[in-house]
Amino acid sequence: MKTFKRLLFCAVGLASLYSCNEIDDFIGGGGGGGGEDEGTIFENKSSLEPLVAITPQFNFVEAYSLISSTDVLDNGFRLVGAQDGAGFLEDPNSDGYIYMVNAEDDYAVARLKLDKNLNPISGEWVLNSGVADFARQCSGTMWDTSIHGGTQDLYLSASESFNYDVKGLDPYQVTPTPTADFGLDALGEFAWENAVPLPRDAYSGKTVIIGGDDDSSGSEGQVTLYYSENGDQNLNDGKIYVLKFKQISDGNGGVTSCMPGTIYNESNLDFGTTYDVEFVEIENGAALTKNEMETACIEVGASAFMRVEDVDYQKGTDADGRNVYFAVTGRGPGRGTYNDWGTVYKLELDEDSPLTGKLTQIVSGNTDTNNMDGNNPQLQSPDNIAVTENFIYYQEDPNSFSRGHSAYIYQSDLNGNNTKVVLEFVVRQDLDPTGSTGLSGEYGALEDISEKVGIPGTFLLNLQPHYWESPDFQNVDGHDMRTRPEAIEVGAREDDQGGQIVILKGLPR
Repeated sequence: MKTFKRLLFCAVGLASLYSCNEIDDFIGGGGGGGGEDEGTIFENKSSLEPLVAITPQFNFVEAYSLISSTDVLDNGFRLVGAQDGAGFLEDPNSDGYIYMVNAEDDYAVARLKLDKNLNPISGEWVLNSGVADFARQCSGTMWDTSIHGGTQDLYLSASESFNYDVKGLDPYQVTPTPTADFGLDALGEFAWENAVPLPRDAYSGKTVIIGGDDDSSGSEGQVTLYYSENGDQNLNDGKIYVLKFKQISDGNGGVTSCMPGTIYNESNLDFGTTYDVEFVEIENGAALTKNEMETACIEVGASAFMRVEDVDYQKGTDADGRNVYFAVTGRGPGRGTYNDWGTVYKLELDEDSPLTGKLTQIVSGNTDTNNMDGNNPQLQSPDNIAVTENFIYYQEDPNSFSRGHSAYIYQSDLNGNNTKVVLEFVVRQDLDPTGSTGLSGEYGALEDISEKVGIPGTFLLNLQPHYWESPDFQNVDGHDMRTRPEAIEVGAREDDQGGQIVILKGLPR
């Protein structure tokens, strides 16, 4: 498209295989449309073909590349790797759109400006690794005032490690200050994977944010809740709660009440059985450090999950918005835990209060391990999740442990039944500088943008091809992590991965 400068490069480790003159063949052509034509939404806009393969059962779905690390925009912006959370808005200053997207392994967040046909126009970094509370920015959710109420659109980007705040970023800031303090301290410190506000009228006049604690140490993973009864975008003086079982399995297919003073975990639940749950308060939670929060969760008897990952809610009516879904990624076989392959839960919050509800495990990969009562024998480490009016799309991250296939995205109904594989992550050995045949890729946000663009079944999908590495992808966010020895000492790094965002056409909603 006219908005790209062609990028010609020879990645380290590939120069001996490809000359720069052969780069078009290597990356799959020069993008869709070409010339000065604006084109349409549904065409390749990037010089790299989509790194996904649609399964035959979903042959009516089409994938197009939006932007990849092979591309450089007219203002010099270049996407880097590990695209995870994201949020999508109409641009109030044009007929186009704004896409906020995390670069997880670069500790950064980018803002892409797109025209009406989703052609990338420009990009800038609104957060980078120079920020004092740098962190792996994992999943994210746009607080969209048209959906969630309040007076300000705000991108909630979740910090998983090193530092532990949810960051609130202004998607319209004219001149970004990528090293500013964006922390929303009132939500508390967890190993945040996502922080998801419920729709405005799920609980009118109140602020409810459900979070996932991607942790396997201390109190292990929690489902968190931030709750304010003082308005529908009060991010300053609410209270912090964590999920606690009121009922568990009796070991014989029935249900029994929990014993006081006992901490329970996923192994105490039977697959497909519904249990009463509650949220219990962490007093003075906003003032606690991450380690203090672990202790506080144990003291209140919070129920443990093996790494709570992404969170989403059912779209549709106000009542639908009280149906919350979350993925638990597990720890892999042979680790001696209560969740090896991963699980997905449906949390139905009560109409009169978000502090009580019912919990059901609706997807489990534990068909041959743990409780051996799962329903998806292919599942390996569910991570991100997207819920529409009629379907759940749950996405794999098999980089720590796998069942021998590349990452899948599954579709199920709202109760976890009728599961089908929608697409598979493409692992291109020619993009790996070592030529590896290993499986090394995962998904970030799957974002339904149908209402914004006016075309049903239109989604954006973030891809993390961890195998695609080059020094050309380092230090492009305006800050070099290698200049911070104190960060390197605790495990941070200057990442060298490429990444891609794709458009999906015709995905059922």
